[in-house]
Order: sequence, then C-alpha cells, then structure tokens
Amino acid sequence: MRGAVAQTSLDAYRSLPVAGYLQPKEKQVMAAFERNPGARYTRLQLSEITGMPLHSICGRVRSLLDKKQIAVRGDAIDPATRKRQELLGLPVGHQGALF
Repeated sequence: MRGAVAQTSLDAYRSLPVAGYLQPKEKQVMAAFERNPGARYTRLQLSEITGMPLHSICGRVRSLLDKKQIAVRGDAIDPATRKRQELLGLPVGHQGALF
C-alpha cells in the first residue's frame, strides 16, 4: 500500500550516510593515522597534527568511532591537566591490511 510521504521524511532518508563514505574533514583526520599506522593520538594531538580546532576534531572523532574507522586504543595522563585522555588509533583489523 502506497501513501503520501512527508517532504521532511524524504529529506531525512536522502541525508542518510552512504556506507564507506568519509567526509573531507574525516579524511583529513584519517590521513594522520595513515601516515603513521601504529600511532595512537589524543584528540589534542590530532588537533595539532591536522591544524583543525579541537571542537572540530572531537566531532570528527565521534563519527569515525561510530563508523569503526578508528578505535580507542588505551589512555594516557595529560601532563598539563593530570586528567586521563583516550588514545585513538586504527582498529587492529585495519593495521593487518597495511603489511
């Protein structure tokens, strides 16, 4: 049975992410890991490496974690704040493909 579909529903459907697609800023973050596949970085370090503001990095990291492109790979204590920071890296399965 067919029915009328609201325009907002169509817009939402068309905005769903495409599998495997990375936004340009996500690609920029991934490039930091691809240059050094075994590296683990904090969000602040990624901000310094990519030149992107920290608030932009946090959003991109969340979306890359959701897409399973990166993973939390431990934690470290930030010497300046003495607070625990997540270390991010490529998932273990991704690293095997690089060898």
